[in-house]
Amino acid sequence: MNFKKAIVASMIVFGMLVTLAGPVPAGAAAAQEQQQSDKEKLQIDQAVAAKLQKVLKQLAGKEIKLKDVGKISYDGSDNEFAYVESVDGKYAIFFETKNGRVWDVTQRIPLDKISKKDRDKALQKLKELYPNKTYVFEKEVDMIRSYNDKKAKFYEGIRFSFKGKNFQVTLSNDFSKNKTDFHLYSKSIEFDANELEPKLLKTAEEAMKTVLNQDINFTGATLSPDGWVLGDKDVLVEIDAKSNKVTSVINMGRMKEKVRTDKEMTAKEAKEVIAPMAKKFFNIDITGYEAKWDDKSKNYSFFKYGKDDKGAKVELTIMRATFDANKNVLSLTSGTKAASGGWN
Repeated sequence: MNFKKAIVASMIVFGMLVTLAGPVPAGAAAAQEQQQSDKEKLQIDQAVAAKLQKVLKQLAGKEIKLKDVGKISYDGSDNEFAYVESVDGKYAIFFETKNGRVWDVTQRIPLDKISKKDRDKALQKLKELYPNKTYVFEKEVDMIRSYNDKKAKFYEGIRFSFKGKNFQVTLSNDFSKNKTDFHLYSKSIEFDANELEPKLLKTAEEAMKTVLNQDINFTGATLSPDGWVLGDKDVLVEIDAKSNKVTSVINMGRMKEKVRTDKEMTAKEAKEVIAPMAKKFFNIDITGYEAKWDDKSKNYSFFKYGKDDKGAKVELTIMRATFDANKNVLSLTSGTKAASGGWN
């Protein structure tokens, strides 16, 4: 699973994505909510439904009836993902809509089925991230199994996702020699705006305005080991928790509009657009960096030549940017995400 799919899968547990941008005008709230709900609905194709039913039976050991309508949980530039729940609400399957490829199956199980050792470990991991909150787990846990679609069988690893009011923590036994040994897979805690430093909100709002030209009054944020995330499934800002510096600004909702060739946006134009943003939000002067079109990711990387541990010449990517046909920025990322290809 590549970075984008991994991060989306970790954010989605029964399709629940954190929504932290707002507010919506009172008169438009209900209509907007209904419009968004209708847009996210997915009528399941009969052939896909039959496949999903078969996969679910592999896990449950019996026939489990699925709902006829699923929900689109992530709509990217090249891949659309959705999930569908069972009628009894105990199972859900996460898959790609264009080909029916199954990624994960989730089953809800009682909390007391999880060992005390693992419940304590989950609580400890939350307190390590932010100790000044009280964490009470829900009475059910999501057990998640990843699926090898090509071989039509489940991988051995198991993930347990514990949830509570405004938090989640997931443990996994992937890559553990002893399958009873669970380690941290992901954790995140939500905060309301009044719990946050005003400087954090201001930084995010300025980044959103400068990079994406959008005015958003953030109503909260999510904290993970990677830092702060403010936004929703369409637009988001990522900020390093220690330095308070912006690391990514992304308009995921418009990624389908990105340019597909360097004829639509030249390297010279990309550098001119990005230079002031890089300086302001990343504190990076890209004067000495080259801009290079990445035909696979359909974005521009900004890099210098350096040497690896063996002294070989390599490209050291410090930033990536995605654009639309009007030369507007759709994503701007730095650090490890930029090095790995960024959001596409």
